[in-house]
Amino acid sequence: MLEWIKGVWQGYKDFCQTIGEKINLAGDIVTWIGVGLVAVILILLVVVLPVCVSSKKKKKRLAKEQAEKQAEEKAKAEALRLQQEQEKKEAEEKAKAELETAKEEPVQEEPVQEEVAVKEEKKPAKKAPAKKATEAKTEKVVKKLNGKWSVEIKRAGEYVSKLTASNGEVMLYSETYTTEDGARNGILTIIKGLETGKVVLYQDKNGNYYSKIKTANNRLLCVGEIYKSKDQCLKAIETVKRIAPLSSISPELVEGARYIEYTPATIDENKKSPRGKWKIEETEDGKFSARLYASNGQLMLATEEVANKKTAENAVESVKKNAKDGNFIIDKDKFGRFYYKLRNVQKSVICIGEAYESLDSCVSAIESVRKFALSSSIVQ
Repeated sequence: MLEWIKGVWQGYKDFCQTIGEKINLAGDIVTWIGVGLVAVILILLVVVLPVCVSSKKKKKRLAKEQAEKQAEEKAKAEALRLQQEQEKKEAEEKAKAELETAKEEPVQEEPVQEEVAVKEEKKPAKKAPAKKATEAKTEKVVKKLNGKWSVEIKRAGEYVSKLTASNGEVMLYSETYTTEDGARNGILTIIKGLETGKVVLYQDKNGNYYSKIKTANNRLLCVGEIYKSKDQCLKAIETVKRIAPLSSISPELVEGARYIEYTPATIDENKKSPRGKWKIEETEDGKFSARLYASNGQLMLATEEVANKKTAENAVESVKKNAKDGNFIIDKDKFGRFYYKLRNVQKSVICIGEAYESLDSCVSAIESVRKFALSSSIVQ
């Protein structure tokens, strides 16, 4: 084998010597030029070519993955669109059925239907088959009832769903969810709560009214906006009941008005604080609520209603602990007024404060609640 290699090398040198004589170069120079060219070719074949092939394969793989991801996102968006269209179609069919029923039964029409009827009297349409007239009326009613659901981020890790009427008026906000998906799923829970749960009307110490939507087992789902009169609040409740199932859900995440930063004041437990009293009071529907009264008899706050007296008493301890820790959030309603919520560490609402015209008044009310809550005892 070695002799064969020597023979090949000698033959190669002789060949290079012949070439060198023809081009006036030394044979050894031609020999090593040839060796260099062979080495370069081998390097290209062994090193560079595999790298190029690998890079090309990687680009193809990344392009394929990106295309698959885009296709998946497109499929999800299409599925969401189809779901919303289906829900809207079902809502329209439901509204149409209600209109048909209203035509057969001698019941009073809703305000929205009366408005449609007035418009039709002022501007009579051309004669058309009864079926088409009914369909046109249904479309007008459905369009009038439509609103929009959206999901807002209030701060990192806190999302709420919002219902807005067709005229842009905010109707309600949900309670806080830790994820965007949770807030979106909460919309369906709220709609179900409007059908199978209950809507409770509340009046605060300033004479304002607001509503709470709760599940059948009394879990708080959302709180309506605060109104200055009972009639306004009742009308808002009826509007929410009508438009909530018919409203589309925006797929975009909205940057909402952030919660206002609140820093609790330091409480000196050695300093004598004003003393009020806690009272466990039974509500009209047989449930119980813990209510805090100041020394002058003014109602400071009331906890959510619970099924029994013992649970209401336990709620007092929860208020004291979370009030001391300063677990309050401050937000603004659609009229620009400030209000607070006291929450536990799981961000569930324990109680809701009044509406105030200024931020300073709202903060002052929070600090008063903290002092009275800690210094007051339960009385019979």
